[in-house]
Amino acid sequence: MSTPLRFALVVAAIALVGVGAGAQTPPAATAAPQAAPAPSVFTADDMLNVVTASVLDLSDDGRFAAVSTRRTRDNADTDNRRYGDPTYLSPSAVRLLVIETENGRTQVPLADLSDIRQAAWSHDGRRLAILQVVRPGAASEWAVRLRVWDRERAALLDVPLKGEAGVAVNSGLDWSPDDRRLVVSLRSKVRDAEARARFKALTEGPVIVQNAKEPFLEWDDLNRASRWRAIAEVDVTTGAVRAVLPERKLISYSLARDGSFLTFQEDITEKTDYDVIGGSDAVLKQVAMAGGEPKTIVEAKDLKGLTLRWSDDGRTFAYAKKGEVFVQRIDEARPRSLTPPPPQKDGAKAAEVVAKDAPADAKDPRDEKESFAVGPISRDGAKLVITSKKGWYVVDLATAARTQVVTLEADEEKNPRMDAVAWAPDGASVFVTWSARDRWERGFARLDVATKAMTPLVRDARLYGGARFARTGGRVVFSISDGDRPADLYASPADFSSPTRLTDLNPWMAAKALPTSELVSYRDADGKVLYGVLRYPVGVEKGKRYPTVFELYETFFDNGFNARAAFLATHGYAVFHPSVNLVVGRPGEAWVKGVTAAANRLIAMGVADPDRLGVHGTSYGGYATVLLLTQTDRFKAAINVSGKVDMVSFYTDSPRLGVRNTHAPEKSQDRIGGTLWEYPERYLDSSAILHADRITTPLLCITGDQDPNVPASQSREIYYALRRLGKEVEWVRYVNGAHRPPSNAGESVDVEQRILAWYDKYLKAEKKTPAA
Repeated sequence: MSTPLRFALVVAAIALVGVGAGAQTPPAATAAPQAAPAPSVFTADDMLNVVTASVLDLSDDGRFAAVSTRRTRDNADTDNRRYGDPTYLSPSAVRLLVIETENGRTQVPLADLSDIRQAAWSHDGRRLAILQVVRPGAASEWAVRLRVWDRERAALLDVPLKGEAGVAVNSGLDWSPDDRRLVVSLRSKVRDAEARARFKALTEGPVIVQNAKEPFLEWDDLNRASRWRAIAEVDVTTGAVRAVLPERKLISYSLARDGSFLTFQEDITEKTDYDVIGGSDAVLKQVAMAGGEPKTIVEAKDLKGLTLRWSDDGRTFAYAKKGEVFVQRIDEARPRSLTPPPPQKDGAKAAEVVAKDAPADAKDPRDEKESFAVGPISRDGAKLVITSKKGWYVVDLATAARTQVVTLEADEEKNPRMDAVAWAPDGASVFVTWSARDRWERGFARLDVATKAMTPLVRDARLYGGARFARTGGRVVFSISDGDRPADLYASPADFSSPTRLTDLNPWMAAKALPTSELVSYRDADGKVLYGVLRYPVGVEKGKRYPTVFELYETFFDNGFNARAAFLATHGYAVFHPSVNLVVGRPGEAWVKGVTAAANRLIAMGVADPDRLGVHGTSYGGYATVLLLTQTDRFKAAINVSGKVDMVSFYTDSPRLGVRNTHAPEKSQDRIGGTLWEYPERYLDSSAILHADRITTPLLCITGDQDPNVPASQSREIYYALRRLGKEVEWVRYVNGAHRPPSNAGESVDVEQRILAWYDKYLKAEKKTPAA
């Protein structure tokens, strides 16, 4: 490690431990003040040093947050050839911090980087349980260590499990109500050995036979192997293990708040489901922690496709099915509808469901069935938030009485973006995320149920996220970013007053020149108003036009730190993230209608040089990029990172992902709208390879040979096609890379430098003056 980098890491570690009001400040300097050094360039290597944070758990009283911080460089090396092996864990090196939320004082339970999978506070907030992956031998070997950190003594203790089974890497982590035991899931070594053998057989042979009469796709079945788990209680003092639930395929499980029972979803799928990626048939069951036979709550046929919202005590759940909301207690035999459809014949009864405070021009529910979605359940399990296009409602779960608390405009674009994130403990109000539709005005609000008043708690141009409210309701932990730099964690009272900064994750970036961003509106070719995020070149000069690159995916509105955009902007490029209006059946049209309109807008603003436009994208964005090139010659350079070009060959080419590549065009992201046999012409129209002769833009393709999502053969097709046609094309393959091609730090830097060099070659080259 170089001396400058070592120094930077030491500074970062000191900053992490010393942030907040409790940090001690050094003596005042006696030397004469010096001018601040000029900002330095943000490099491709710097991209690997960016640190992000996640809140693993918040103590019930909100005083202490368990936080993991992660740096890209520490997790860059991955064995992508092991993708799909249930016994392989890619690197997940993080630093574990315990932060006092009132003053920012920080403790570091583990001195070194560690692979922390779960952390959970005891109910009294004195101890933190930790699931840590350790690698005693080769990188591919691992075990899960159960540990407990005593906050008051700053002592870390191992919990020595008794028995042959080990803690499953996908285990949950819950304390018993008396904080003496931990509830975890266990996995036998025999299961791991079986999974490892099956993976080896599917990748090494020597003979692999696949038969359509088998109920599962081979990789689909292997991917479910990690669900084999048992549930047990572990005494944190002695390590004694008491079985609660024998081994079975568990999709998920949850411990009741009072610790008396578990609810779990058991996978009973009989064959591969082509309608849902990773689709499963599951039965919802309950088992007493004292032991006994599990009791079925919901059969698989009734649970299919549902997302359950649970009450805090774990005894009630709600869900939406075909726009109708149902609720059920675990001791009830069947669910109850909270939003039964209005009678079709009796108009008077139908009209009764219109809220008395609804606007005068509200449509009668007889005209259109109102479709509802489910929000959070109040702490006492008595009330539920549900939403529709017409508004928000609070429903009494006992009587199904419904009160409208928010009225929405019929035109969705006139309503702010809102989401109910949590009830206040007293059930009198709901905390809401809020953001405007047409500008960067974002934050949190409180919705008073009785008065129906929406009171802003914090609202400005900054980017807020990840709010975690303490169970007692006293404090909240959340992230803030100015939109141009990485986010940091803050804590405050639940009304978001007087926030305390908890982390300074990237102090080294204060010396880096980074771009500023702006929200830009424009109309696509159909006249629809769209938005995109513009990152100005570092040191932008008013009135000067810049080479501008467009990074494609789907839609963009919020800003936030973007490392590649920062890198390009540091080197004199404007970077724009445009939105497009994607339509099922005609996805290709969206790119030419939306992206070229965005280019026109930036040219009209005086930012973009019309003769120096570039475009790139990764995955779906790479697909969009190449498809766009078949429809316009306005771009002078383009880059496709791991994007498909041939919808026919891509259709079934994802063995390790199960049905992913058939589902995407049929039902989800690719928006073809049906099977290859139903709409062959749509698949052909959406395949850039069939229109390669129209491409005039120099194209760089970047792939990883181990990509399980979009096989590198997709770029091989367009490379050989364009080469055959005499076009300018280059293909860079990372032999050990995957969908995000780099497999180590060196390759990560290489990718970014190649992207910059490609744009420099075609967008910054001196224009030749015609000979006289």
